[in-house]
Amino acid sequence: MIGIKNEFKTIQFALFFTGIDKKEERVYRFLLPKLLISSTKNYHTKALMYRHLENLYGAQLYTKTEKHANFNVMSFMLTIVDPKIVLNQNLVKEAVALLNEIFMDRTSFNAQIFEEEKRLLIEQWEALKDHKRAYANIEFAKSFYDEDLAAYPLSGTLEDIKKVSLENLLSYYQTAFFNQDIKIVINGHIETFIDDIKTSLLVETKDMQLSPEFEFRKPHPLVKRYEKTHMNQAILKLGFVLPIYRFDGLYEAALCFDTMLGGYPESRLFNEIREKQGLCYDISSNYDYYKGTIVISSGVAKHQKDYALDEIIKVANSFEENPVTLEELEHAKAYLTHQIKSSLDHQSYMTKRSFFRSIFGDTTTTEQRLINIMKVSIEDIQKVASMVTLDTIYVLYGGES
Repeated sequence: MIGIKNEFKTIQFALFFTGIDKKEERVYRFLLPKLLISSTKNYHTKALMYRHLENLYGAQLYTKTEKHANFNVMSFMLTIVDPKIVLNQNLVKEAVALLNEIFMDRTSFNAQIFEEEKRLLIEQWEALKDHKRAYANIEFAKSFYDEDLAAYPLSGTLEDIKKVSLENLLSYYQTAFFNQDIKIVINGHIETFIDDIKTSLLVETKDMQLSPEFEFRKPHPLVKRYEKTHMNQAILKLGFVLPIYRFDGLYEAALCFDTMLGGYPESRLFNEIREKQGLCYDISSNYDYYKGTIVISSGVAKHQKDYALDEIIKVANSFEENPVTLEELEHAKAYLTHQIKSSLDHQSYMTKRSFFRSIFGDTTTTEQRLINIMKVSIEDIQKVASMVTLDTIYVLYGGES
């Protein structure tokens, strides 16, 4: 159990269940957390669970399923007010009792809630083409990530969702849920409570010594895919391979490169494509340090899609012909530094950071991260720029579908 002592006015209980990501398990790991927090033996409907959380002085309970490297992580977070504020020293015990009821000895799940969650998920998938950005993201992923699990939906496919049964889900809970890496983080003013929490919380930590994998395929010849649909604009997605990963020597340089490319309002893409040429309202780049990729996304007028695409590629290639200036690099460093420092004001960030440091064996302190960023040189940026390869282009645009 990881304890974080600080002066936030709330206490967070965070439980992270981590397993090796597998295609056939994704639908279970997506639906199971929703069922676990929606009802228990004593609070067997969503309304009763919500009312109980309100009785705990407006406690907040949420869950999320995410992919990180080759890991699939189900996270659960219960946040309560500091008992000192409400003068109720039993509040921590009541919170722990709720967690025990959520996770332990479940012999059944609410069938009505299961059918409701399944129906909502099916409806979302069947209406996917009406949500152009989400549809474009999924279709782009199919082309860019190929056979990699990153191309497979986190919720499972529509076929997976339709096939899953309540019995399947209960069986997965009973056989696999506790047979994975389990980390618990308690964050808040916990000095007087931590010993009681350790003895009364029935969920036990488990270190499976999982090995993270940071990898992606080599670039292939440029793939261009155009798809028509009914809409008045075009959505552009460009996938670049950048074989620099989280613990590589050029990692901080890759962060700075992505920031200057399209990671903030002073970036080259934002200034050139949006501000100067007015080709779009939104444009951004996103560096994935698990996969070693950068993805540029933008929405443009459909009649300007080809010109906008050419201009975006020019900007992406501009770092070698037009090297970054010291001022440009210093602005990017200042932005990243501010992002890191301001994140320390958020309790949930500190909770998640503690988990990631543990699961990845990361001993880098915040101070060292800031130092590493400040050490990035113009030469480092040029090295990164030389390693970027445009790999996949996907364009969804208005026309006859």
